[in-house]
Amino acid sequence: MIPWLDTVAAPRRALTCLLTCAVALMWPAPAADASASAAVEIRNGPTPGELELRAHGTVELAPELIVEEQRADGRFERVLYLDRDGTREGMRLVASCAQRPRTCVTIDERGLRPVPWSGMSCSSQCNRRCDKNVPLHGRSRFVVMSCDGTTRFEGSVFELPEVP
Repeated sequence: MIPWLDTVAAPRRALTCLLTCAVALMWPAPAADASASAAVEIRNGPTPGELELRAHGTVELAPELIVEEQRADGRFERVLYLDRDGTREGMRLVASCAQRPRTCVTIDERGLRPVPWSGMSCSSQCNRRCDKNVPLHGRSRFVVMSCDGTTRFEGSVFELPEVP
């Protein structure tokens, strides 16, 4: 073995190792998927229209509470114009009607119990100025979306009884 060759190769190997480690540490990690790290559970309450949201971790949700009705063929279709009062459309993830809706709603293990759905068409949650109310009935479920709109969380089906 040539003595001077070993003195050049050893530092070169050390430098190569250091550069490899530095590049590995600087390489960006893949972005975490919010839906993979935090799942939202929508629990139906004892009365149809009542619900509770729980998250495993912390998740940011869009402020709208969506109701979907199950059709005769088994498909679900969104119920439109619930709680419409001229200033906003749709039901919201709010714990009280006095609460102002935010851009995003943070949910974690502590959960959230939104104002229940009344089962009515336009005084569904907080709108009290409705003169064309109709009671809805049938099989429905609640749906919420992540704040960025990429992840959908569906609740279990519940039955709204027909009002005589």
